[in-house]
Amino acid sequence: IFSYLFKVSSVDLAYGDHNLHVTMMPNPSHLEAVNPVVVGKARGRQRSLAEGHYSESEQSQPGDKVVCLQIHGDAAVAGQGVIQETVALSNVPHFAIGGSLHVCINNQVGYTTPGERTRSTTYCTDVAKMAAMPVIHVNGDHPEAVVRAAQLAVEYQRKFRRDIWVDLICWRRWGHNELDNPRFTNPDMYQNIDARRSVPDVYVDSLVDSGIMTREEVLKINSDYNTYLAEQFKLVDTHVPKANHLEKQWSGFVQSPSSIEVWDTGVDVSTLKYVAAKSVELPEEFNVHGHLNKTHCEARIKKVTEGQGLDWATAEACAFGSLLHQGYNIRISGQDVGRGTFSQRHCMFVDQKDASMYIPFNHMAQQQTGHLEVVNSILSEEAVLGFEYGVSVESPNTLCIWEAQFGDFYNGAQIMIDTFVSSGETKWLTQSGLVMLLPHGYDGAGPEHSSCHIERFLQNCDSKEDRPDGEDINWGVVNPTNGAQYFHLLRRQVSGKTLAPLIVNGARSLLKIFFGPKATLNYIEEVKGGLFNFYQFLGDGSISPDQVRRVVFVSGKHYYTLDAERQSRGLKDTAIVRIEALCPFPTAEINTEMAKYKNAKQFVWSQEEHRNMGAWFFVNPRFNNLCGTKLSYAGRDVLGTPAVGIGQLHKKEVQDILDQTFKN
Repeated sequence: IFSYLFKVSSVDLAYGDHNLHVTMMPNPSHLEAVNPVVVGKARGRQRSLAEGHYSESEQSQPGDKVVCLQIHGDAAVAGQGVIQETVALSNVPHFAIGGSLHVCINNQVGYTTPGERTRSTTYCTDVAKMAAMPVIHVNGDHPEAVVRAAQLAVEYQRKFRRDIWVDLICWRRWGHNELDNPRFTNPDMYQNIDARRSVPDVYVDSLVDSGIMTREEVLKINSDYNTYLAEQFKLVDTHVPKANHLEKQWSGFVQSPSSIEVWDTGVDVSTLKYVAAKSVELPEEFNVHGHLNKTHCEARIKKVTEGQGLDWATAEACAFGSLLHQGYNIRISGQDVGRGTFSQRHCMFVDQKDASMYIPFNHMAQQQTGHLEVVNSILSEEAVLGFEYGVSVESPNTLCIWEAQFGDFYNGAQIMIDTFVSSGETKWLTQSGLVMLLPHGYDGAGPEHSSCHIERFLQNCDSKEDRPDGEDINWGVVNPTNGAQYFHLLRRQVSGKTLAPLIVNGARSLLKIFFGPKATLNYIEEVKGGLFNFYQFLGDGSISPDQVRRVVFVSGKHYYTLDAERQSRGLKDTAIVRIEALCPFPTAEINTEMAKYKNAKQFVWSQEEHRNMGAWFFVNPRFNNLCGTKLSYAGRDVLGTPAVGIGQLHKKEVQDILDQTFKN
């Protein structure tokens, strides 16, 4: 119970010469949500132990050292879609773990709902049929039959390395909780239950009658155990749980401080050139698509050798390659991540003749220890994000990334975000370095693919309105505007000594553009303050501070729209500064920048999102309370949907925002 409050419950059990380490993951009240998390943690542990798919031995199988046990409830397993998604993952490459053991506690009632009304199938476990998983139905009134069912399930999983279920058909004598009287809603069932003796009592009678035990032995066992429970209960008020979350694989990390830490995440340019070239190096016999070879492979080589410009995907490749070169593992998961939703990444190539797959990053050197796992997932958000969170919990030294196909697709995983990603450390000290990449941007598309709802992630963070933030926030929320910033963000996530989930709002329109004449590999290594790192705040160096009368604050790719409009209007009195990190909020950097503009009279927050969306509600009180600055708002008016989806209206809205931003 106490370990449950502080991270996970773990115990080492000894069975003769065999030791068994058992870990129980914390389980929120959202039914079945923990199941994909547990499977992901099992996969992560298999990598930690170099077994199965991560072993160099051809004899090693997934599940040799790590087995996942999933516990279900009858009504929940039939009603919660996350189980269908988790079952669908069971044999998919990069998600398979060699089969889980499933136990369904089937008490034939869902809170107050009779079992026959909790599903449309004969059995609550019929979801297993979609993946041809065998199910053993066993009568819970017969303990020895339950043991035999469990033994059969284990033997099946060990032999075939496939999932198997035990449907434990039983009953619940008491209500769902202390206030629930199940007789109100299930009178027939509970007339039968009230007339039955308990399973232990019936089983004990059979043992005594058969001469296996005496009544005195039974009484002593009960007495001894009740004494033990009473003694443990007395310790409740004095026991102080141990916070053990920074042990074992987390031993090199520290609890996040209340200050902002800066890590040098730079890499020398020669290494960047090397890994960038390796990212598109293919075997001579590999049949790459001709168009891809020209526009991606040859183009990347040209960028890094001639300095023609650095795009977002090349910056990402430099981050990946440099981390792999240092020995870090990377796992990137999501729908179409190998190619990238917008055909920008191509970290995995497919042979045009035999459809074989090749990942250049895994062939940079003969003895390389860091590897890239490219996981093109099934069309699931909740289970896949939960799985990746589980991997990240197990693997703090692995860069774990989940990318949404479009930013708003995260809402299919809202339960995972609310109950695990945003709050896992606060509730259980369960730390995660998971990165969520969410494509975002108002480019004239419809309401479904324009917004990642950055406001919801900001609402879910524990940033303070009345005092500066530190690293001890529950997660970071960033909106980088160039590839160099993105490069350093990814490297920072595994280079530091503290970890928190990172929400990256990435603009689709920035993926393939170049960032001006400075956008070479040296651009990544632009030095400020002697360090190469991610900057939470980017000031405006294009204008003399003494001339500034208006300061416009912006976050994300909307900056480029504003900058283009400023140039077209010939404005020499307007500075545009970028908030690259919204959480933790860069109070000190903003105040330092503001001190430069002694003649500024007008301060504007400009955003492309609607007023009830975006970062306005978040930044406004912080500018007021922490920076002493009163902002005016420039952006879309309130609306119940992210975008209108009509081209002419979109253009009008953009012009309205620009007029609001630069009005006198």
